Amino acid sequence: MTSSQVEFLIVPRTAVAALRAPLTAATLSATAWWASARFPADYRERLAEVAPAESPVQADLESWSTHDGNRIDVTSSDGRVAEARVRVDVRRLDPKFGAALLGFVKKAQAVLVRRDGAVAEPTVSAFSGALRSSVAWRFVSEASAPSTVRAAPDGDTEPSSE
Repeated sequence: MTSSQVEFLIVPRTAVAALRAPLTAATLSATAWWASARFPADYRERLAEVAPAESPVQADLESWSTHDGNRIDVTSSDGRVAEARVRVDVRRLDPKFGAALLGFVKKAQAVLVRRDGAVAEPTVSAFSGALRSSVAWRFVSEASAPSTVRAAPDGDTEPSSE
């Protein structure tokens, strides 16, 4: 993952609703989200509508990605989907990718959960809010901000990102 990507897990809505504790990084990595929920049986076809499928590198990992850095990884265990992870590159947001992703998440009766535990419903406003409030968004925004030069106290000049 790059610093310009926001990472989400696709998590069953019922699993999030059943949680009694906050979603922490430890909870996100330790929970078998799809153990008691059914991932859509036709997920391969549906995800192919989001992004092109990649050739499998590992037997238990399937990926769909675009050339601009967006990707979806689905990990399986014992023939069942164990995890679905999405990475969205915020340098060049792709509305087609975003709309197709939200459609998939909605049909899967799931939500998007950012790595820091923030939950986003599969709506444009919630998804865009989760992207805009991410560390990656701040990183890209700061990196693309114009730099100005100002005089330092000793008379030299130093770049500033005001």
